[in-house]
Amino acid sequence: MKAGVLIISNDKTVFDFLRPKLVLLRNNDIVCECSYIEAEETISELKPRVVILHCGYDLHAFTGLAKKIDIPVVAYFDDYNTEYFLSACDCGIADFFTRNSSAEEILARVMLLLKNRNIKEKSEVYSDILKENEILDTYGFYTNPGDVFPYFLKKYEYGTFILISSGMKDLKPVLNSSLRDTDIKACGRGNVYYIFAPDTDIDGAVTLLKKISGAAKGLHAGICSHYANKEFTVLNNILENALNVAVGSNKDYIIIDENLTPAGNWIEKINTGKKNFKLFKQEFNKMLEQVLTPVFYQMQAKYEQKLYNSKFFHNITPEISVFKIMGEYFDSEFRVKSSGFSAVNIDIIHNTKERRITIDINDLEPKTLEVLLEEFIEEHKMYMEELC
Repeated sequence: MKAGVLIISNDKTVFDFLRPKLVLLRNNDIVCECSYIEAEETISELKPRVVILHCGYDLHAFTGLAKKIDIPVVAYFDDYNTEYFLSACDCGIADFFTRNSSAEEILARVMLLLKNRNIKEKSEVYSDILKENEILDTYGFYTNPGDVFPYFLKKYEYGTFILISSGMKDLKPVLNSSLRDTDIKACGRGNVYYIFAPDTDIDGAVTLLKKISGAAKGLHAGICSHYANKEFTVLNNILENALNVAVGSNKDYIIIDENLTPAGNWIEKINTGKKNFKLFKQEFNKMLEQVLTPVFYQMQAKYEQKLYNSKFFHNITPEISVFKIMGEYFDSEFRVKSSGFSAVNIDIIHNTKERRITIDINDLEPKTLEVLLEEFIEEHKMYMEELC
């Protein structure tokens, strides 16, 4: 025999009080009862779906037993007592009611726990089916991100993706300890892991990543947001580029997001609360680096195999950042240097020819940089052709 609801109490009048209030349960939701001493053995034998645990005057006995029960527990108090209630919450109770609660309220609370238990068991069945078909592993990670994520992208209109690379053999337990049940996780090839946090912005994703990094050092990650019904293949390319930049530049993470950098007014954003000039400068350089790093790496990856007998080099520092092409006959440099924290000077040098472009810091966007670098590379090619 299996019990739907098990009432545990050392006071027999409790059974007489509660039984009439649970009559609307299904016929197979049998209501059983036992004392504290019999509780563990009875739970093992009857396997109830919900336990109603009566808290009398012995709070220690109540909390001791509550901690041993691993199924949903609703606490029943003779009278509301803040100390008793808080102690019950510390033990992980799912709900509570008192002798003064109406019959309708008591039944509703018990029925809700039974409903939630059914949902959980149904979810576990689906999980077992996915595991049998090797779509889900034992840690709850999807094994086929390319097939799974398009479904979730249609389900959630907004969220943030994180792609993590790790030298750890088994990062999954660490990730699980930091993730929420609503986060969707998958494993890629090698030690690469996808996390999709629905309804979470970039800042929230960075906070999550820092929490993970605190438990597992040596991680690199690429971050981008999902919005406007973007395809997973597009987002995956962005994530892989960002991760490659993070690994190549030895950064904890790189964000590539057209809605992020730089949004609005740079100066206004980083000057908020920064009365100290040193702190202002640190924030300014950090933001400048955030824009330059991914663009420099992407342009190098795009052209280093296309320019014959040429090598690429780039370096980003707080003082000056350089994107350099070392050609067969001459070198070309694209130098970026801040000017008074309100403008940026870009010096373009081809052998002995040099010109300067000055742009407002708030206009320094990734797309602007890409256009300028494309022109710089085309000029280098043109000068090379003239020499040849």
